[in-house]
Amino acid sequence: MTYGLHYGGGVFEGLRAYDTPWGRSVFRLEDHMRRFIESARFLRLKLDYDLGELCEGVRSVVRTNGPNADYIRPIAFYGATPNLSMNPQGIPTHVAIVTVHMGSYIGDRQMREGMDAIVSSWEKPSNRATSSMAKVCGNYVNSALAKFDAVQAGADEAIMLNGNGTVAEGTGENLFIVRDGKLITPDLASGVLEGVTRDTVIKLARAAGYDVEERPITRGELLVANEVFMTGTAAEIVPVRTIDGVPINGGRPGPVTLQVQRLYNSAVRGEDARFVDWLDLVERKDIELLKV
Repeated sequence: MTYGLHYGGGVFEGLRAYDTPWGRSVFRLEDHMRRFIESARFLRLKLDYDLGELCEGVRSVVRTNGPNADYIRPIAFYGATPNLSMNPQGIPTHVAIVTVHMGSYIGDRQMREGMDAIVSSWEKPSNRATSSMAKVCGNYVNSALAKFDAVQAGADEAIMLNGNGTVAEGTGENLFIVRDGKLITPDLASGVLEGVTRDTVIKLARAAGYDVEERPITRGELLVANEVFMTGTAAEIVPVRTIDGVPINGGRPGPVTLQVQRLYNSAVRGEDARFVDWLDLVERKDIELLKV
C-alpha cells in the first residue's frame, strides 16, 4: 500500500565515497543533498530533516558500512496510503539511506576503451510533462525502458532525444561532445538533469582552459563529433566509442576525454588541492587542514 511503490512518488540521490589521503570522503555531499531537498520540494514531500542532518545521515551510513560501500542512495518517498488515491496529500514521507558496492557502473573495459551506445527510440519526457531537474523515482521508468532496449541490442547505453529531436542525455548520465577542442553539453532547456558530475566536469574543464558551451545538440552532431563521453556520479566519466555502430574518434577514447577522466579522478580523491572544498570527510576532520 506504499504510494511511492504504486505511483513512483519518491525522489532519490546517488553519491560516491572515495578514499583520500585524509580518509574516506563523500564527494560533493552538500550539493547532492541540497538537490535531494529541492527534488522533494518539487514532489511536495515533507522532509523532517534539514541539510545538516541529511548530510550527517549519509556520513553515518558510510562509516557503518565500511570501505566497500562506495555508492550511497538516499531516498524519500510517500508511505502507506489507505485508499490508493492519486492524491498524496496527508500521506507520510519516509526517508532511507543505503549503501552498496558499486564498483564500475558501466564496466571496467568501457571505462578504459569506451562504451557502445545507441540512440533510443524512447523520447525523454519534456519539461511540460515533469521536471527533468528533479530526481523523481517515477521519471526513471523511461530510462529503464531505453536501457533495456540498448542492452538487448548489444550496446552498453542509450542516448535519448527530447521532444524537439535534439539530444537530451543517457539513461542515467549527462552527455558531452568535443568539437574542435570545445566541450559542448545539452543545456537545461533540452530536458536534462542538472547533474552534479556534469557541473564538476564543466568547472574542471574551464579550469584546464577549455571552452565549455551549454546548448542544444543535434543527433547529427553526435556522429561528426571528435569525441563523445558521458558523466554521472555512478558512471563517473565514460568515453563513447561507437554510436549506432559508427566509430567516434576511430573507436577509441580521445585526448580530451582522457584528460577529463584524469582531472575528475584527481578531484574526487583529493589529489587536486584546487577542489578540496568538494570533499566531505566521513570522520569530519577539519577540512581547512587539507588546504595547507
